[in-house]
Amino acid sequence: MNLHRTPVGGRNFESMGEDPYLTAEMAVAYVRGVQSQGVASCIKHFVCNDTEFERMSIDSQVDVRTLREVYLVPFERAVRDAGVMSVMSAYNKVNGLHAADHGWLLTEVLRDEWGFDGVVMSDWFGSHSTIEGVIAGLDLEMPGPTRHRGDKLVRAVRDGLVNEAEVRRSVRNLLAVMERVGALDSEPGPETTNDHPDDRALIRIASGRGMVLLRNSDDKTGRRPLPLSVAPGTTIAVIGPNAEKCRALGGGSALVTPTHVSHPLDALRTRLEPLGVLVRHAAGCDINKRVPEVDASMVANLVLDIFATPDELDDSSAEPIRTTQPRTTQIFWTRDPGRREGAGLAFGARLAFDFVPDITASWDIGIETVGDARVLIDGLVVANNTGAPKGGSFFGTGRLEVRGSAALVAGRVHRVVVELRQSTEGSSVGGINLGMRAPLPADMVGEAVSLAAQSDVSIVVVGTNEDWESEGWDRSGIDLPGEQDRLVSEVARVSPATIVVVNAGSPVAMPWLDEVDAVVFTWFGGQEMGEALVDVLAGDVEPQGRLPVTFPRRMDDTPASEFHPGRGGVAPYREGRLVGYRHFDTIGRAPLFPFGFGLGYADVSIVDAHLIDDFTVGVSLANASDRDGVQIVQVYAHAVDRTGFDRDEPDQKLVGFARVEVPAGGSTDTVVRLDTDAYRYWNLTTDSWAQRTGDVELRIATSSRHVSHRLMRRVRA
Repeated sequence: MNLHRTPVGGRNFESMGEDPYLTAEMAVAYVRGVQSQGVASCIKHFVCNDTEFERMSIDSQVDVRTLREVYLVPFERAVRDAGVMSVMSAYNKVNGLHAADHGWLLTEVLRDEWGFDGVVMSDWFGSHSTIEGVIAGLDLEMPGPTRHRGDKLVRAVRDGLVNEAEVRRSVRNLLAVMERVGALDSEPGPETTNDHPDDRALIRIASGRGMVLLRNSDDKTGRRPLPLSVAPGTTIAVIGPNAEKCRALGGGSALVTPTHVSHPLDALRTRLEPLGVLVRHAAGCDINKRVPEVDASMVANLVLDIFATPDELDDSSAEPIRTTQPRTTQIFWTRDPGRREGAGLAFGARLAFDFVPDITASWDIGIETVGDARVLIDGLVVANNTGAPKGGSFFGTGRLEVRGSAALVAGRVHRVVVELRQSTEGSSVGGINLGMRAPLPADMVGEAVSLAAQSDVSIVVVGTNEDWESEGWDRSGIDLPGEQDRLVSEVARVSPATIVVVNAGSPVAMPWLDEVDAVVFTWFGGQEMGEALVDVLAGDVEPQGRLPVTFPRRMDDTPASEFHPGRGGVAPYREGRLVGYRHFDTIGRAPLFPFGFGLGYADVSIVDAHLIDDFTVGVSLANASDRDGVQIVQVYAHAVDRTGFDRDEPDQKLVGFARVEVPAGGSTDTVVRLDTDAYRYWNLTTDSWAQRTGDVELRIATSSRHVSHRLMRRVRA
C-alpha cells in the first residue's frame, strides 16, 4: 500500500499506484476479499517505505499535511472501511523515529484516532528495540525466533523498564485476532500448493484484462496492427530478452515459485502455428545483471541436505538432519533450515542435482549465498565466494555474486553440487542463488534485425526482471536495461509491422515510441502471462487496463527526482503532495502517458455527464465500434478559487472512477460514486481535518489529461 513516489522504487511492482485514493479503493476491496475467507489480511509498510535506498535506516522526512493527505490515506481507509486485522510497520524511520518504535503512528494515529483493534507486527527483521517498540505499540516481532524480545523483554519488565500491562496488551491483541480467524481452535496444517484449472483460468483472465494498450496506430489504409490478423503463410518474428522467458513476478520477498509459467513464445507458437503461421525467435539482447537461475528443464534429481554444523560437509559419515527436494536452485530461509529452535544457528547445506545441458560450451556459473559457498561440477570447484563482500540479496546479508565457468557437453549428465557453510551470527536469514547460462551469441541485435527483415510482423518483448525490479534496491533510471532501446529501433526500421510488448513492473522510457506500430504493457503478468498476452494480441480479450501511474518521458521530469535517493541518511519529501500526476498536472509538464490512460479495441466514448448530488455523477457512454468494449470513467476535482493555497496544492485529484461495459454499437448510462473525503484537507492550525469550501470543477475524463466534460458544484461547510 506504499505509493509510487518515484518510478524507480524497487518494490513499485508490489504496490497499487501513485494515487492515495485509488490505492485506498483497491486496498479496501482486497482486504475485504481476503478477510471474507477467514484470513487476517496484513497491510504494509506503515508508512513511507516508498523506495529501497538504505531502507533499513533511511529517515523519511515528511510534513504532517503530506502524511495525512497522501501517504496515510490508504492505511486509514483499510482500517476504517475494511476492518483490517493486522498492520506491518515499515523498515525506515519517519521524521526521526523507526516506524516500529513510533508511538505517534502505532498508537496515537492507528489505534486511538482510527480505532484499529488488530495486531501490529514488524517487517521481517524490522524491529530495532526491546523497550521502545513494546511501549510504542508494536505487538509482534517478526520473524521468529525472537532477537529483541523473549528473555530480554522479561528482564526489561522485571527491571521496571516496561510495564507488564503493556506486554499483556500486545498479547491480548494477538489472541483476539487468532480467535477471530479460528487459529485458537485448530492446529495449522502443512503448506500445500493448489493448482486447479479454475484458478489458472481466473489468473489468465485477470492478467489479460490488466494489460494496457498504449499505442495502436493506423497504417496508410486505416488498418490497426492489433488485434492481429494473420493468414496461413504469415511469418512472425518473436524477438526480445523476455520473449522466450517472460518475467511473471518481481524479486525479493514477493518472489514465489509458480506451479508453471506460460511464456510468450510458447503461447504464440501453440496458438498460431496450427493456423499455418510461421513463428520464429531471436533473443536480440540479454538484460541479466546476474547469471540467471538454472533452467529447470535441464535439472534432475534435485536434493537439498541440511547438516547440523558446517564441518559435517567434510565428514563423509555425517548424516543430514533434514533432506528436502526443492523445485528451484534459488532458495531462501528466514529460520534455521534444519527446523531447530533458536536464532543464528550455524549449519551446513549441500544442494546437488544432475544437469544435462543443451549446448556444448563453457557455461557461466554464478553463486550468491549468505555464508561461504563453493560450486563443484563433476568434482571440480568452479566458483567460490569465500570472503566476497555483501550485496543486496537476502535482506542485505547475502554476498555479491561470484562467477566461474565450466566446460559442459550437450546431452551429458553433469553432477552439480553447492556446498554452503553458514554461521549466521544472530540472523536467521540464509539462502542459495545458483545460476548457470550458456555463452551468448556475439551479435544478438544483428541476428534479431535480420529475422525481423524476413518476417511480416515483429513482436518485440522487452522489459525488466528481478535483477532490476526487486526488494533490496531501486532502479538507477527508467531506461530499459541493456540494448533493448536500440533493438526496438533497429527492428522497427526493417520490419513491415512492429508490435512492442513491455514486460515490466514500473514505468519505462520509450524513445522509440513513434517508430513502432503498437505497444502493450503487460506488467509482471503472473504465471499465465503468455496465454493472457496472446488472448489480448489476438483480440479474444479486450485490453481493459489503465495506468495507475504516470509514465514520464525522462527521470528528471518526475517530482522526487531532485531528492531521490536520500543523502546523509535522510530522504526529504520536499515535493510534498505533488506525487505522480498531481505534479505533472500542477506544473503543466507533459508526460509520456498520463495517469489513467489506456486504449481499447472498441471505440467507447463519454457522450454526456451530469451532477446527481454532491457525491454522485451520472455519465452516458456510447460504443461506435462493432465489438463490445470497456471504458474507465474517471472524475477529477479542481478547486476553482486557489487563493492562499500552498505551492504543493494539487491542481486536481482523482475523486471517483467506474469500469463500464458498453455493448457493440450500443450505449450505457452509469453512476460514478465520489470519494466522501474528496474535499477534506488537513488544517495545520487546528491539527485536524477540515472541509474545503467554494466552487469545485468536476472533470469527467478517461485519463488525467483526457477530459470530456466539466461540471460545477459548490462545496459548503
